[in-house]
Amino acid sequence: MSDFFPGNEPLVAMPEPKRPSGCRIALTLLAVLALLVMSASGAIWYFFFREKAEPGAVNAPVVVATAVPLDATQTVETIEPDAADSPTVPTVTSPALVGQPPADGINRIVYVNEAGQLVTLASDGSDVRQLTDEPLRFQFPAWSPDGRSIAAIGANRGGAGLFVLADSAVGDFPAPLYADAEQGPFYLYWSPDSRQVSFLANHPDGMGLHLVQADGSADSRLLTTGGPVYWQWLADSAQIFIHSGFSGDASRLEIVAADGNGEGNSVASPGFFQAPGISADGRYLAYAEVLTGNSNLVVIDTESEATVQQRHAGQVALAWSPTANQLAFTNGTEPDSVSFVGPLRLLDAVTGEVRLISSEPIVAFFWSPDGRYLAAISVLRSGEGDINAQEGSKVWAGKPLQQGNLPQLRLLVYDVAAGEGRVLFNFVPTFTFATQFLPFFDQYALSHQLWSPDSRALVLPMEENGRNQIFIINIVTGQKRYLADGTMPFWSPR
Repeated sequence: MSDFFPGNEPLVAMPEPKRPSGCRIALTLLAVLALLVMSASGAIWYFFFREKAEPGAVNAPVVVATAVPLDATQTVETIEPDAADSPTVPTVTSPALVGQPPADGINRIVYVNEAGQLVTLASDGSDVRQLTDEPLRFQFPAWSPDGRSIAAIGANRGGAGLFVLADSAVGDFPAPLYADAEQGPFYLYWSPDSRQVSFLANHPDGMGLHLVQADGSADSRLLTTGGPVYWQWLADSAQIFIHSGFSGDASRLEIVAADGNGEGNSVASPGFFQAPGISADGRYLAYAEVLTGNSNLVVIDTESEATVQQRHAGQVALAWSPTANQLAFTNGTEPDSVSFVGPLRLLDAVTGEVRLISSEPIVAFFWSPDGRYLAAISVLRSGEGDINAQEGSKVWAGKPLQQGNLPQLRLLVYDVAAGEGRVLFNFVPTFTFATQFLPFFDQYALSHQLWSPDSRALVLPMEENGRNQIFIINIVTGQKRYLADGTMPFWSPR
């Protein structure tokens, strides 16, 4: 976890603390893990039991049991960086680039380099711009929906702050939109109109959901508190669909006004799930609800109030297609499972039909922007690799997950329209991807994009050759292409 250890310098523009605190560094480090600790489903990621892989093992595509045939005939080629190249991406200092206007996030990728600084570049590796060179370590940068700005969290021993920057290597580093020594931010999510940034910060009541104007024209505002908190913006950027408190008497499932007091009309009594969902056309809501003692996946038509229900075991994770009224979801295979890892299914909101997409133990899935593909990540089953994830409803309790002791995962892509899928390759994720992103992929999928704008490629962080590396994956050819050393890569929305 060395990528996330803050430096010794004071946080830029950090408000003066009220009194010295010996716990400040611990609070800062724990902020990024708060969601993981608060959610029961995240616990599975701390208990992977990893054996050493056989030397010389080859990660070739493997045909597995799914609901659709897989084409495993395509070989996977990895294009490595030139041996003469430096493993780190250089800072942009070329006079030819200084003063040039930014490309407004057109087919660009932002990531965090090994020094903890923000870098953007074109998907072919050109036009590199190091946006920051500050006494901070940045985390989870997110493009604004209009592609003009990047929001990120910067932290060090002085605390943590939320920053918004233009995609340019020129200009002064901005002041934080929000900063606090003890109640630091740890997750952010742009409003659809790119005017506000919603974010979670530590709070005495668990977590605080805040809103702030992206241009800094107004102070941040605490909208509501709870623990944990998941949400999706409505398309009008005026309302937010909130799931707080997980399940039970203290939980909430409401649609609230962004400019209100954080209270709204109750939608349902939350069941066992994380992030709620709103269809692309705004007509359908999706969530889990406790009905007759069981947790059921519910899709409700907001126009006719007709509902579709699907009983599920364990937790459920869900995500709407960006172009159609189709809901992808996974759920645990046992009633008492605290995980959503399980088969991937597709529910048609209009007909209520449910189709099995994959019987793999899927740990995360992501819709392509055009709604044609689902990229899915599965964990290798017992006997298939160097990790056992689950046996029945029991999670293997082993050594805590640490850097260098990471699980091996498998990348699959499904063509939803054609009803076909294929395995691309196995890979070892970076520590932050495995422990912070994947356990909450359904929330991060709303705010951070792994797919290219044209739906032809993915960007993924992997541990290879003892380093955190970023690769572009062509989903048609299955080819991996090295992009840079670093973590937390995310594609611009256009």
